[in-house]
Amino acid sequence: MNKPELQTRMQAELPLTDSDFAYHATDLYVVYSPLTMAWLRDNYTFFKNILPFVSQKGSNWNGAGKVCLDIPFAGNW
Repeated sequence: MNKPELQTRMQAELPLTDSDFAYHATDLYVVYSPLTMAWLRDNYTFFKNILPFVSQKGSNWNGAGKVCLDIPFAGNW
């Protein structure tokens, strides 16, 4: 599967790995950090649509039990 364009851009400029991202339907999830939030604020046109959430513990990705960001319609279509 190809990575979403936003994920590719973020990984090119931030110290993020594939395990810092997850997907649900058309949404892209990324683990929150002040650096990630600042990058999105400066580089993502639809920043105001991003919603923070706490990921369910026990899931199988790096964001399990952590604050993450739900970026609507930025995942794979």
